[in-house]
Amino acid sequence: MSSSSPTTALTPVVLGAPAPRAGAAPRVGAAVTSVLTEKFEVSPDSIRPDATLESLDLDSLALAELALALQDRLGVRVEESEATKRTTVAELTATLITRQTTAGAR
Repeated sequence: MSSSSPTTALTPVVLGAPAPRAGAAPRVGAAVTSVLTEKFEVSPDSIRPDATLESLDLDSLALAELALALQDRLGVRVEESEATKRTTVAELTATLITRQTTAGAR
């Protein structure tokens, strides 16, 4: 069994984005994984960077709930257009990292 967590691969590079604060990427990846597993009972093995939210069986209502749960957990707003059925886990994680970095720079 590997000691690496599934969240370590959820930190893609976003060109033109501010550099994430130290520790932001693992914290955001862990929050995304935690919300998906705890609130939506998604298997941790299913949460891969390339997995779409639809492939994780999240419907429109679940996407709205996901956005609110992540907003509560991380303190950053998630727009509807940023958490769609076609959004991948990596894309959502990158968006949240960027949001946290931008919010922290203010």
